[in-house]
Amino acid sequence: MAITSWLVRGDCHGRFDWVDRISTDEYVAAETAIVILGDAGLNFYLNKTDTKKKMELEETGFNFYLVQGNHEQRPELLEGIELVYDEDTCGFCYVEPAFPHIRYFKNGEIYKLNEFDVLVLGGAYSVDKWYRLERAGLDVNAPEEKIMKRAGWFPHEELTEEEQNEMFEKIKDKEVDFIFSHTAPVSVEPVDLFLSFVDQSKVSKRMENWLEKIKTTVDWKIWCFGHYHQDRMERPCIEQYFNDIEDMQTIWHRWYGKKTIEVEWWLAKSPNYYMD
Repeated sequence: MAITSWLVRGDCHGRFDWVDRISTDEYVAAETAIVILGDAGLNFYLNKTDTKKKMELEETGFNFYLVQGNHEQRPELLEGIELVYDEDTCGFCYVEPAFPHIRYFKNGEIYKLNEFDVLVLGGAYSVDKWYRLERAGLDVNAPEEKIMKRAGWFPHEELTEEEQNEMFEKIKDKEVDFIFSHTAPVSVEPVDLFLSFVDQSKVSKRMENWLEKIKTTVDWKIWCFGHYHQDRMERPCIEQYFNDIEDMQTIWHRWYGKKTIEVEWWLAKSPNYYMD
C-alpha cells in the first residue's frame, strides 16, 4: 500500500508513546510514514532492548523513516542491514529484514516523498562525548564495540571529511523542496539552547560548518532539523523539531501556500528569527 501522508518530528531517544496519539481517523497507519530527524533511539543499546523497541514500532502499523542522529549507531554498520530500493521514496534505504516498516535514509541522497524532493543529511557531534567516555572509564582509543555499549557514544556520529566532500560534489547546485538534517547550519544554530556547562571551544563544528556550505550552494525551499530539543522556527523556512508532529503538506503550505510567508503568530520562534 502506497504512502500518502508524511509526518515529521524530532528526537525520540527511545520513547514512542506519542505514536498512539496520532489520529488514525485522520491518518491511515499503513499509508502514513513518520520521519524522525535523528536520535530515534532504536540503535543505542545494540542489544535486545533495541529489538524490543523496533518490535513495538512494527506493531503500530505505521511506516518509519529515520535520519541518522548522533546518539545511535549508523544504520549501514548494523549487522544484517540491507540497502534496498524503496518505491515509496524513489531511492535506496537501509532496512533490517525483520523490521520492514523501519527504514533508514542514506546520507547525501535525494528522495521523492510524494511531490516533494528531499535531501537527507544526518549526523552530528555529541557535546557529552567526553563525559560519557569518562563515566565509562574509557578513552577514544578503546575498542569501538566497548565504547558504544559501555559509554553510549558512537565514534562514527559525524560524517567524515571524505564523505562530506564526496556528497558535496554530488549534490551541489541541486534543487530540492526540503532538506532534512539532524543538526543545523552554523549560521542558524540555536545558540540560546547551548548547554551552559559545555565548553563550546571543545565542540566540533565540522557538521555545522559543512551544512552551512550546503545551505549556500543547494537550492532549497524548507529546512527541517532536530538535535536541540525544541519546537520552533529558527528563521523563515528553517524549522526545528522535537515533540511536535507535522504533516509535510502543512509545513509546505505554511511558507508556500495561499498565505505565503504569512506565518501564524502563535507559533514559537527563535530569538534570532528576524536576523538575516
